[in-house]
Amino acid sequence: MNILKYCLFASLLAFPVAAQESLHLGSVSYAITSGDGEDGELDTDVDTITFEGEYFISDKVSLKLGFLDHETQYDFHLDNELCQTDKLQLGATYHSMRVDVLAGIGTGYSVGVRTSDESTECKSDIPESDTSTPDETNEYLDFTYGRGLGNGLSFEAYLSTNVDDLFDDRTIGLGLNQTFGPNFGLSGFYVTTEAAEDDIGYTQDSKVFEVSASYYF
Repeated sequence: MNILKYCLFASLLAFPVAAQESLHLGSVSYAITSGDGEDGELDTDVDTITFEGEYFISDKVSLKLGFLDHETQYDFHLDNELCQTDKLQLGATYHSMRVDVLAGIGTGYSVGVRTSDESTECKSDIPESDTSTPDETNEYLDFTYGRGLGNGLSFEAYLSTNVDDLFDDRTIGLGLNQTFGPNFGLSGFYVTTEAAEDDIGYTQDSKVFEVSASYYF
């Protein structure tokens, strides 16, 4: 985590703000995610609310800050367990090329690093079963491809993977973004997530739909 923080600080010093006039400087977004998952042999309902901001400190480098509230409901668990995970994420992304999302033109490629501070609490109908886990930090690599489709519409595909379980712990998303005028956009994504096996050989996976609204500036 410290290495990532030093890299983010160095990028601030190395790249002054100088974004192209035709491309947006940043954005703020609100997203709702909902779907189904599995934890070992248990079926789950998965819901997430995300607040995220992105700002370009140069034509090719952006910083991101995100807050996530993630809930996992174990549908068929005898004690009706609900686990809530709060995440604070900070990341930096290098864009070799960028899509003009406001116009829906161009092609984009990017790779980013992200650190996530996470804490989890689980509650159930049996108070004695309530648990909480110590805060943990995870680090990720993010790869994104985008392509403009015209008239403010663009396609995006991304792969995110945990650095400690490279490509075994991964999230893949495919979606469309439509902008309206110079500032607003709506997007929809289909996202699949698979976690690496735990100590007893179980994996966690989910398939969800995400809808988000963004303001560009």
